[in-house]
Amino acid sequence: RDDFMDLIGNTPMVVIQSLSKETGCRILGKCEYLNPGGSSKDRVAKNIVREAEEQGYLKEGGTIVEGTSGSTGISLAQVARSRGYSCCIVMPDDQAKEKRDLITALGAKIKLVKPAAIVNQNHYVNEARKLANGIPGGFFANQFETMANFRAHALYTGPEIWKQTSGNIDAFVMSSGTGGTIAGVGSFLKAKNPRIQVVLADPPGSSLYHKINSGVLYTDEQAEKTQKRHRYDTITEGVGIDRLTTNMAAGLASIDEAYRVSDEETASMA
Repeated sequence: RDDFMDLIGNTPMVVIQSLSKETGCRILGKCEYLNPGGSSKDRVAKNIVREAEEQGYLKEGGTIVEGTSGSTGISLAQVARSRGYSCCIVMPDDQAKEKRDLITALGAKIKLVKPAAIVNQNHYVNEARKLANGIPGGFFANQFETMANFRAHALYTGPEIWKQTSGNIDAFVMSSGTGGTIAGVGSFLKAKNPRIQVVLADPPGSSLYHKINSGVLYTDEQAEKTQKRHRYDTITEGVGIDRLTTNMAAGLASIDEAYRVSDEETASMA
């Protein structure tokens, strides 16, 4: 390959034999862990940086800044290093230490902040935006709101899945953080075949379950007088959210239904 970013994407799919046997369905998993950074966020980082370069927002000597729970930080750190940029990641301090260690090992700087709601100026996304604005040549990646995220999956991940299954697919199921993957892939698949079911698996504390099923962005943790300081009452990291991002909104109509998945179910499946 001529470029490190050429290693990202085109991951294989594998039949999950245990689940297929249990359900009587042919269940496939897309092996996104085989991306260099170990997740589908490599696709997002690649497309955000590529579009930023093409549009002149990211130039030689620039610094990529992002607020993330970790996976996108890992992806941006390695893409930044391969392209010769500096990278600074803002993270909540309750995320896994292993993520922080890997981001640092890839040469990026980390700023830790306390967990906070998005309306709080100390939320990690808001802190990242402020930090980028204060750095000459700084570029705020903005994974939650940039449509480069959505396009990474609508233009690449979705078509890969369609090709690998020869279009023989009945349903696409996944969770959501920024919303870019399920919205992008879901929109592409629905355009190819409107009968394909796109389903969200949502953790406790996330508002998307009710948004998909009843049209109201709400979760029990937000009930009056019971709202918790940190709403994500779950062991999962990087999925679940209490707002509607630009990425999710772009593909909301493509999602047919949502299921609430408990931590116990998540741990058991893992």
